[in-house]
Amino acid sequence: MGSSSLFLFFSSTLLPYLCISGPITIQTIKQPFTASHFQYIDQSGVFLISSNRNFTASISNFEENSPYYFCITHVMSDAIIWIANRNQPISDSDKLYLTANGLAINTTDNSSNTSVAWSTQGLNSSSQVSAMQLQDSGNLVLLDRNNVSLWGSFDHPTDTIVMGQSLAVGTSVDCYTADNDRSDGDYRLVVTNGDAVLQWNRMSYWKLSAEPKGSQDSMVPVSFLALNDTGLFLLGSDRSTVVIKLTLGPANFRVANLGFDGKFRVSKFVDKNWVQEFVSPDDECKIPLICNKMGLCTSGRCSCPPNFHGDPLSKSGCTPTDASLALPSGCIDRKELNSSVFYVNLGSELDYFANEFMAPAKRDISLLACQDLCTRNCSCLGIFYGNSSGSCYLLENPLGSIMGSFSSNRKRLGYMKTIVVSSRANKLNEDTGFPIVALILLPSSGVLLIITVVLGFICWRRNRLYRTAKSKLGRGDSSSSELEIISVPGWEPRPAYFPLHALEMHEKKRYSELADSRLERRVTNEEVEKLVKVALCCLHEDPMLRPTMVTVVSMLEGTSPVTEPRQESLNFLRFYGRRFSEASRIEGSHELNEFGSSNSHNLMSCMSAQQLSGPR
Repeated sequence: MGSSSLFLFFSSTLLPYLCISGPITIQTIKQPFTASHFQYIDQSGVFLISSNRNFTASISNFEENSPYYFCITHVMSDAIIWIANRNQPISDSDKLYLTANGLAINTTDNSSNTSVAWSTQGLNSSSQVSAMQLQDSGNLVLLDRNNVSLWGSFDHPTDTIVMGQSLAVGTSVDCYTADNDRSDGDYRLVVTNGDAVLQWNRMSYWKLSAEPKGSQDSMVPVSFLALNDTGLFLLGSDRSTVVIKLTLGPANFRVANLGFDGKFRVSKFVDKNWVQEFVSPDDECKIPLICNKMGLCTSGRCSCPPNFHGDPLSKSGCTPTDASLALPSGCIDRKELNSSVFYVNLGSELDYFANEFMAPAKRDISLLACQDLCTRNCSCLGIFYGNSSGSCYLLENPLGSIMGSFSSNRKRLGYMKTIVVSSRANKLNEDTGFPIVALILLPSSGVLLIITVVLGFICWRRNRLYRTAKSKLGRGDSSSSELEIISVPGWEPRPAYFPLHALEMHEKKRYSELADSRLERRVTNEEVEKLVKVALCCLHEDPMLRPTMVTVVSMLEGTSPVTEPRQESLNFLRFYGRRFSEASRIEGSHELNEFGSSNSHNLMSCMSAQQLSGPR
C-alpha cells in the first residue's frame, strides 16, 4: 500500500475522532441537529449557550463514572435548573436529536437495541419544529418557522423553578429520589386553583396559604404560580391579581427548589454564594417520611410510638411490641380483610401529618364505627379519632411517620391496624373462656350492651331453676317475693324469653328497643344491631355455624364485618319461646307445676344449658 493510500485510510478512520469536539452555538440551533457528550467532550458536553451567557444546554454527568443527562445549567452558580431525561440516564455516546418532530434522546443497550429515553411529547402533529432556542431566562423552547413557541422547558419543570418562570394550575415540581439519583421522588409541589401545596403520595403536608410569612390578597381562583425578583406569588388569570404572596425582597437571581428531604426552599445568588431566604416546613416532624414508616418524630428526634419497638431509621422501621401482631400490607393481600384484625392504641398526644390538611372520612360517628370503616378498607392502615367531635381520619397506604402533637386543639386518639398471626389465633381458639383482650379493647358502650344480653339469660335461667326446684319440692303456691324474678332494665317486668325477643326485634330492625333505657340514648341503633347479630350468631343451632371467639371479639370490636345470623338455624328459639310463655302463664295461675303435668321433665324447665344450645 502506497503512502497516499495510507494517508487516505487514516484520514477516513481516525480524523473524525481526532477532531471530535463541536463548537458551542449561541442561543439558537436549527434542525436537523445531533449531539452527544462524546461529540462535545472538550466543552464538557455543552453545545448551546444563551445570548446573555447565563445559561447553557449540555449533555453532562454530575460526578465521575456517573450516567449522563440532557440539562440546563446556570453558569455562575453551576446550579442545574432542569433535566430532561431524569428517569432514564444515558451514556456519553447516546445522542440527542433535533428534528421537525421535536427533541428526542435515543439510547443503545449492550445488545445494540435502540430505544427512546426521552422526547418532547405533546407537540401538535401538524406543527413542524424549525429551531431550538435557549432564552436568557433559562427557558429552552422549540420554535416553528414563524418563531412561534411550540414547546418550552418552563412548562415541564423538574425540581427547580427559576426567576421569571410561572407554573399553571395542575403543574407540579417533583423532587429527586436522592442526591445521587435524579429520578422522580415521592415529594412534590402542586399548584391548585386555590393554593400551592406540598404532597407526599398525594397526601398534603404543607400549603402556602397557611404559611405565617405569606399573606392572602384576593379570593379569586389561582391560575399561576410565579417566582420573580421580589418573591413567590400565586396569581389570577390576568397574571396581575395577587391571590397569595410570599414577599422576600429584591434579588438578581433566585430559585425555588423542592429537595429530596421534602423541604421547599427559596434561595438567591449573591456574591457567588447561595443565600437561603425561605424554607418550609420548619418543623421537621411535619415531613411525612422524616422517621420512616411508623416512626415517631418528637422535636426532631425519631423513636417508636407506644406499643411499638425497633429502629425507626432502619428499613424495618417500627413493629408491634406484641410479636403475635403484625402490620398489614395494605391492598397487596386482599385476604387481610377476612383476617383477625386488632387496633393497637397509639395514645392521645400523637397525630398524623395529613390530618389537618384533609377532611375526615366520616363525622359524628363512634370509635367503633371508625375502626369498622378502616377494617373494610384494605388500603387503610390505621385511624385517628376525634373523641369530642366524632371525626374519623383514615391513615391510608402508604404509611408515613407519626408526629408528637401537644396542641390543645388536636385531641385525637390514634390506633394502628394490626393482623393477628396464626399463633395468636390458635391460642384464642383453644381458650374456652372469653379472651381478656376483648374486655380491654371493647368500647364501653359495647360492654354495656353485652351486660344487657347476659342479664337476659340470667333472668331466664334463674326463673327456670327456681320453678324447677319448686316443682321438685311440691310447692303448689308461691308469692311474688318467693319468685324473685330478675328483670332486664328497659323491657317489660312480664317474663319473656330474651333470645326470642332479640330475634323478633332483629327481624323487625328495631334494635334500639333492646337497649337499657338507663343508657339514655348513649348508644346508637347501629351499635345495638351489631351486638344483637353477634349474639344471635352464637346461638345458631348448628355448632359449625357459630363463630369462634377470635371472630366474636373481632366483630364486637368492629375490626371485622359482622356476620348475618342464619334464620334457618334460629327457628328453634321460637319453640323454646312458646314453651317459656306457656310456663309463665301456668305459673301465674298457681298450678302445681310448670306445664300442668307432673311428668314434664323433658320440657324446657328441665333442660340443661348444653341441651338448650347444643354441644360446644
